[in-house]
Amino acid sequence: MFHHYLKIFQDDFSRFAKDRRGATSIVFAISVPAILGSIILMTEVGYWRVKKADLQATADMAALAGAYEYMRHENKPLAKMAVYADASDNTFVASSGSLTTQIPPVSGAFTGKDAVQVTIEQQIPTFLSDIFLSEPVMAKVSAVAKLGGESVEACVLSLAGNGTGISIGGSVTVTSDGCGLHANSIANPAFNVWGSAEITAACASSSGGTQISGPKPKIWSECPDPLSNQRSVDDPYTNLDVPSDIDAVPCQSPIITGNGSNANMTFPDPDGDVVKICDDEIDIKNEIELEPGVYVFDGTELEFGNGGFIAGDDVTLIFMNDAEIDNVNGGNGFDIAAPSTGDYAGIAIYADRNSMPLNTWKFAGNSDMSILGAIYTPTLDLEYTGGAGTNATECTQLVANRVSFIGNSGFKNNCEPVGTGTILGPGASFVVLVE
Repeated sequence: MFHHYLKIFQDDFSRFAKDRRGATSIVFAISVPAILGSIILMTEVGYWRVKKADLQATADMAALAGAYEYMRHENKPLAKMAVYADASDNTFVASSGSLTTQIPPVSGAFTGKDAVQVTIEQQIPTFLSDIFLSEPVMAKVSAVAKLGGESVEACVLSLAGNGTGISIGGSVTVTSDGCGLHANSIANPAFNVWGSAEITAACASSSGGTQISGPKPKIWSECPDPLSNQRSVDDPYTNLDVPSDIDAVPCQSPIITGNGSNANMTFPDPDGDVVKICDDEIDIKNEIELEPGVYVFDGTELEFGNGGFIAGDDVTLIFMNDAEIDNVNGGNGFDIAAPSTGDYAGIAIYADRNSMPLNTWKFAGNSDMSILGAIYTPTLDLEYTGGAGTNATECTQLVANRVSFIGNSGFKNNCEPVGTGTILGPGASFVVLVE
């Protein structure tokens, strides 16, 4: 009998052991939270990736906005404000994140370069995943926008910060061979072309507005159209000054030989150094050949007569204390070349910024001008009228308070052998996202 009941117990236990229906239910019940949690996490991870991609796009656009602002004004605080404003207009939320702007970048391949680096770290919203996570989900993205491209060199630069800086009008042809024209003024227009003016240049640009009108062609070889709202261009000669010991240099006068129509004038020989001329007025009636050196005209008015020329190689003419150039027209003017070395390398004519108040120098009337080097008059306006030109030289720069062309003029920019400073206009500069 005992063996009979033992056999029954063994059979029942075997059947129970083989029945998995209850065990499956238990395992499934235990697995449901884990399965749901995995689904929730996978869904939210996809959402986090989308939000991070949106945040990356925000950083990219903010870096570009900051770089464009920096390119226009070279002002870091303004550029950083542009970054913050652009990011805030998109997906950056200051209350749940942080934004850092570095100009120039402090890490990565573009450390120390002319670029804007934006880093955003921001909390990403979570939903049911909060059940499984003990820390907030943070996304960190970074972008770098670089001022790229090669700037177009300028050979005409207006330094004035307001008003029209460069004006080209009337029936005039201006040829700026291989170089651009830039006005630092923030006015509208800062660069103005009107009438029947015809222009061929590498580029035209201004820190304000550009206004181009008239029926004649305007050809820009290095930029598709004139550029407005560009960064100001640095004055390459901002540290230029009169000779430090000029007050101790004795005054001299031109030497005149002969009488009447046979009179002939020569200037003192600086012997490669500096000579100072203090006459109130000098009438230039013949061709004066200058020896190499620096000629300082202290309060002197140079009055050009018919046939009057000042010529010479390796010379610099400096004007100070209200000195003037007058009546450059007809068959007179300059045929000079600047020195290529020394304190005044590349400078053909300089009007002292400290003692030459605002005035206008005019070069007019089919004058036969040949000036190799820079004409630098930071406090004076230059006016080219009636056919003044510099076509005879391979390198002529004009850097003045304002410049106006009302006559045919030509400029070339083969200046490397001359020693002039480089005027890096914004020209073809652009902003590119590099990281």
